[in-house]
Amino acid sequence: MMAMRCLLGLVYCLSLAAADVTQLRELQKTNRIFELRDALRQPGWNDSETLFYRAVTKSRFGNETAAIQDLRKFLAAHPSPDMERRADEELASALVRMGRYGDSALALADALRLTSHKDHDRADTENTRALYESLKDVAPQTIRFEQETSIEARHNELGSWNVPVDVNGKQGEWIFDTGANLSTMSESEAARLGLSIRESTSYVKGSTEKKSSLRLAVAQDLRFGSARLSNVVFLVLSDEALYIAPVKYQIRGILGLPVLCALGTVGISAKGVVRMEATEAGAAGEPNLFWDELSPIVETWHANHRLQMFLDTGANQTSAYPSFRGALTTDEISKLRRKRDKTGGAGGIVTQRIEVLPMLRLEILGQPVDLTNVRLLRKQLAGSGSYRDGVLGIDSLAGGFTLDFRKMQLRLD
Repeated sequence: MMAMRCLLGLVYCLSLAAADVTQLRELQKTNRIFELRDALRQPGWNDSETLFYRAVTKSRFGNETAAIQDLRKFLAAHPSPDMERRADEELASALVRMGRYGDSALALADALRLTSHKDHDRADTENTRALYESLKDVAPQTIRFEQETSIEARHNELGSWNVPVDVNGKQGEWIFDTGANLSTMSESEAARLGLSIRESTSYVKGSTEKKSSLRLAVAQDLRFGSARLSNVVFLVLSDEALYIAPVKYQIRGILGLPVLCALGTVGISAKGVVRMEATEAGAAGEPNLFWDELSPIVETWHANHRLQMFLDTGANQTSAYPSFRGALTTDEISKLRRKRDKTGGAGGIVTQRIEVLPMLRLEILGQPVDLTNVRLLRKQLAGSGSYRDGVLGIDSLAGGFTLDFRKMQLRLD
């Protein structure tokens, strides 16, 4: 199977190398970043526009510093308005992952000047710019590692992992959530921890796509195991918005991606042992993760189809989007059954009609994962989510996992 994949990839890349830059443009536009990386490895790309696509791959695979330099060099050459807008948006994403909120807001303002008022993404871009603008006076998050200490995660009522944290000397248990672009807490939790609230004109969408008004807080001292962080930004939502009614569970805090990424390497074993590596360790293989703004996208395989799935450790179950259907075998399609489904998350409950696949095998970095009762949604997401093939939930990581943000890899135990 692996040999077949390599052969297919070779044929695909050779065909791209003989083509013009419009094919690179399409791969970037449709967010097929693994394929874009593969294509750029082939010789013959001499068009000046390829500087942009090389910058994109550097940024998406975790080399933001080099990407920012290349993007600014590309912008200095005065590209077309469309390419300038794309470069500004990519620059904004790279800057925010480095905690440079004010600079990211400026880049998004430049992108908005080139965005039509009829563009369906404009409202979200304006909202994101307002959020980062409100954080422009916050210094980038910092981290240091102290004496190694053992910590354990525990399963919560949602089926995901809770981990112990300490903020300003007060302990809590929060969800370990790669699906959270920013760490989040409830109003009552912010009050308990003595954090000051910042008002904002922006809003946030929960997993149910419901909008909630947004306020912010900044913690100057957060401890997670041996890691000690400062300038940690939190979204602050009403307790009601973080109450999961179907299981009567109140979310108090969510440890989101800026914290998890800063750890470098972090994992949770099948038994809940939390592992961190303060220094870079050797790991074989290529990246199987890339950034889509502040979301980690995982390369997965099914039936010789390469798929891109959003990694969400806060989701208790893996879900497939309509685009996944093309990777299903004839036998798998015949076994799909329809059902009415209720999904609860931050922001409320959504009821929808779905299909359920009784059994599904995925491969992640060459390791098989067998899943049961996988939800197949009937409606594709809008925006950048339209280029995702599904959500990889915590059920796919039940045997233990490691997130290595230095190597941009998700590895299974």
